[in-house]
Amino acid sequence: MISADKSGGKLTGYPVLFCFIGLLVFLGSCGEKKTSYTNLSGTAQGTTFNISYQDSANRDYSKPVDSLFRLIDKSMSLWDSSSVISRIARGEDVLLDEHFTAVFQRSQEISKETNGAFDVTVGPLVKAWGFSYKKGLPPPDSSMVDSLLQLIGYQKVGIKDGHLVKSDPRVSIDFNAIAQGYTVDLMASFLEHKGVKNYLVEIGGELRTSGVNDKGLPWVIGIDKPVDDPEAGRPLQASLTLSNKSLATSGSYRKFIIKDGRKFSHAINPANGWPIEHNLLSVSVIADDCTRADALATAFLVMGQQRSMELAQILGVELYCISADEQGELQVQTTPGFEALINK
Repeated sequence: MISADKSGGKLTGYPVLFCFIGLLVFLGSCGEKKTSYTNLSGTAQGTTFNISYQDSANRDYSKPVDSLFRLIDKSMSLWDSSSVISRIARGEDVLLDEHFTAVFQRSQEISKETNGAFDVTVGPLVKAWGFSYKKGLPPPDSSMVDSLLQLIGYQKVGIKDGHLVKSDPRVSIDFNAIAQGYTVDLMASFLEHKGVKNYLVEIGGELRTSGVNDKGLPWVIGIDKPVDDPEAGRPLQASLTLSNKSLATSGSYRKFIIKDGRKFSHAINPANGWPIEHNLLSVSVIADDCTRADALATAFLVMGQQRSMELAQILGVELYCISADEQGELQVQTTPGFEALINK
């Protein structure tokens, strides 16, 4: 459901300050308003979304936004049995739509750049470990992991004549770690096509900004402190100003299981089939587009801090890492470009 508010103040049914996994978004709602912004909010893709924009004609884009969400669901939602990806999972020979094709191609590019740390075929391992929509499954043993690894690998899938081809019919794909970023970019492109220059589009914590907020200032984004303590609420680790860029965060501190007394993150390493165990808790990535930021945040979380920092500089993206030392104290490392955006 989408609700719209054109006052530039509160989003209908929601407080001014929004909390998301990894991110806090400040919409510039405190103090005297200088311009009128339209704010849309609601639920989609299993999460919340939040869109704020300035339109000279004061148009309400609730209906087209809802249509775009439905369009993506019909392409990539595993919850929709009639979607393209669900039909492929059932073994049907389906003609791929433009959005599925675009996300698949971007996924393959990022898989190559990260040497497979990002891999859309990792779904069977995610399900086996119980980090999917099918809950309650017992954790796999090493023999099951080794068996499933035979079905993992972005090189095992491709596109030919508009159809998905697999080296093994048992291979499956899951766009969960990139689809929201792509949807953010799609919404942003729609707004830009309508002549909107100032906007923030956020879906489940992944976001893209352009121009300024309703104070004429750059958008202010907050990053959660990675603490797994319900009583602590959602303390802020840092805030930054962001314009004309995208940001995505991936964390290992809220979704986990306990097996044999050990904590395992929801992030699965496609190389060995096991959840990551290193001390990197949260990764935030700034890139030109949200599709890229979303996928790289997942890849960097898998890779760990040192390798991620090295690769981020090679790829020309900005990175903010939060890790825990041996005493459990939080440590931060950033690229210079990210550091320059942080509010001191």
